[in-house]
Amino acid sequence: MTDLTPTFKEMLTIFDEDNRKNGGIQKTMVSKAVDTTVKKYELKDSFVKECYELLDFMRELRKVLNSIKADYYNENDLNMTEAQKDDFDTEFRLQFQKYVQKFKSLEKYETDRQALIEKTIMNPHGKVMNVFKGNNSNQNILIEFHKSNDRFRTGVLQSLTLFIATISSEFASMQQRRLTQQRKFEMFDLNDNLGLNDSPMMSHEQLATPPSIPTNQGQTDVTVEEPLSITVSHSAVESVQQEVKQYEETMSKLSQEQIQLLETEHEELLNEKNEQLKAVEKINKTILDIVSIQNELSTHLQSQSQDINTMLDNQDEIDINIKKGNTQLKKAKKSASRTANMTKYLAILIGILILLIDFIN
Repeated sequence: MTDLTPTFKEMLTIFDEDNRKNGGIQKTMVSKAVDTTVKKYELKDSFVKECYELLDFMRELRKVLNSIKADYYNENDLNMTEAQKDDFDTEFRLQFQKYVQKFKSLEKYETDRQALIEKTIMNPHGKVMNVFKGNNSNQNILIEFHKSNDRFRTGVLQSLTLFIATISSEFASMQQRRLTQQRKFEMFDLNDNLGLNDSPMMSHEQLATPPSIPTNQGQTDVTVEEPLSITVSHSAVESVQQEVKQYEETMSKLSQEQIQLLETEHEELLNEKNEQLKAVEKINKTILDIVSIQNELSTHLQSQSQDINTMLDNQDEIDINIKKGNTQLKKAKKSASRTANMTKYLAILIGILILLIDFIN
């Protein structure tokens, strides 16, 4: 019997080569088909690119904000003066406002695009015709692609909103801390200016007369230290004495009526000064009340900002739930319309059959 193994091996090699060729052709065909489908569904806009650029700009802005915090909180004005801090605040607000406007334009573009796709692709027009046509696979693939793309783009916008909210909250906290520091500093200055120097002044007689030292007469050997010599400038003493002499001379020249007039004028001036002091005290109290009210307002604003942030988060969740509910309602409407159409057509067919049976009988 002849050995057929070499011929069998040759046949196997031929089959392997054919399979490889056919498999390579199929793979190339599949890859080409995938490329064509992917290119068909690609969106030719720069939305994602602009979002990434905006995110990079916001990151750089946050880096600048974090790098300047130490100098911004410093009260010594060594690295940053108050004028430089004010300039930084204005420049930061302007730049941040530009980025917010850019984000709003991107958000508006995306909402308009999603609304257009919702009208043209997501919602079919002819419901009765779709019942007879059935489900088209390409149409379903296109709808699923747009749904996933919309979810991705809304996620990008939500991440940008969170990043913008964090930057704005950090900048607001920095400004709030700076305002509190300024208020404390102003309150300290106000208290120092309104305080009175209550340091007691020694009279000339107290300075001139030395203190009396008690001595015991019964003791013979008593060592008494010499009194301290207090030097007082004679020019000041002489000037005071001259002023006293001039005052006495002028008072001796004046009559009693003039003296009474002067006393009344002095009393009026004292009353006016006392009233002014009372008014200053009232102003001080009102200023302190205003400062306390401002502190209360700042705390309320902080709590309101936190409430607003929570409301925004809840609003985003509500929007997502509403979208899910709308999709479920649309599916329910489609299924209900299909069942209604099917029951209607079945009733018509059954009626026609009954009429035919009656006509035949």
